[in-house]
Amino acid sequence: MKCPVCNSGNLLSSVLIDRLPVLCNELHADAASARRSDTGRFDGCLCRDCGHFFNAAFDERKVRYTQSYDSSLDFSPRFVSFEDELARRLNASYDLAGKLIIDVGCGKGGFLRNVCSLSGARGVGFDKSFEQRSHNITGVRFVKNWFDETYAGEAPDLVACRHVLEHMAEPISFLRALNTHHSVRPDTVFYFEVPNALYTLRELGIWDLIYEHVSYFTPPSFRTALNIAGFEVVNAGTTFGEQFLYIEARTGKPQTRAFSSDVLPLEKLAGDFDKIYHSKISYWRDYIADRGPLSTAVWGAGSKGVNFLNVVPGASAMNAVIDLNPHKQGRFAPGTGTPIVPPANLIGRRIGSIIVMNPVYYQEIVEMASALDRNLEISQA
Repeated sequence: MKCPVCNSGNLLSSVLIDRLPVLCNELHADAASARRSDTGRFDGCLCRDCGHFFNAAFDERKVRYTQSYDSSLDFSPRFVSFEDELARRLNASYDLAGKLIIDVGCGKGGFLRNVCSLSGARGVGFDKSFEQRSHNITGVRFVKNWFDETYAGEAPDLVACRHVLEHMAEPISFLRALNTHHSVRPDTVFYFEVPNALYTLRELGIWDLIYEHVSYFTPPSFRTALNIAGFEVVNAGTTFGEQFLYIEARTGKPQTRAFSSDVLPLEKLAGDFDKIYHSKISYWRDYIADRGPLSTAVWGAGSKGVNFLNVVPGASAMNAVIDLNPHKQGRFAPGTGTPIVPPANLIGRRIGSIIVMNPVYYQEIVEMASALDRNLEISQA
């Protein structure tokens, strides 16, 4: 497999993981079906030309998104605050009142409702995993399908595409289709957001490596992808504690980007990552063994938590996964069949240690655990 961004074969092998659940965010109604979840291989490679990190063993035929797929984080106060800030910033930058926003890959629709409610914009959300969970606000509707040439509505003023590109086996083809869509005008603004692979490599965020993400964009590869697909970058940066990259762009002319020395530090990080990965796995294996899996729980039933349960030896026997999302509670994690429970269930489960999967939520979780009057050991994965 060549680099999915620049098509280069100049690759550096990095980390190899034999078995990962194909869909970390597809939860199950019972433990038995969860344990039968399909798995895939992860073969991490870095493109030495554009700095893109990706899974060279990815097989898109394995991946099918349905309504049982749920990656929403809308029940975390910290994440809600982040999306509120983003909605305000986009409104301040582009004066969205009365304008049309199209959200490509809108998930369950939380962000689109939020930004339209705040700004007075209208919106159309597209996602095959969409599921109606609350009443729509005036001027906002959802389509349980992909955004493609069948769309015959009004031209959008803003196209949001958040946490979609990393799922695409051919991101350049996807971006070109957006850029040349018949509804797009020269002044249409695009907002793209993806996980930041530089953060993953630099901060040793090994739990971010999941099968359903074929691509892990770094700052140079993200910009390169947009340039090759014919977008003009007008603003770019990091957000959410540097865990996400974003680019705001308009249509432009396709170009090839001269690769620069900002790729070189990535080679060092990717080259060292396999050793660091296995060292960190060993640490958490010993941590669970010391405390006992039945006395330990993971906080976070998203991709990081499910990944942890499946790759750390002994983690599959852990007591539970804690999550604030009521739509996940009562279900079971793919691969291990670990039950997902609300925080209140800690009291009856005799759990003494909690492993927090994302440092961004650490303080929020400490406060919630303290409110339960529990003397818990809370560690950051």
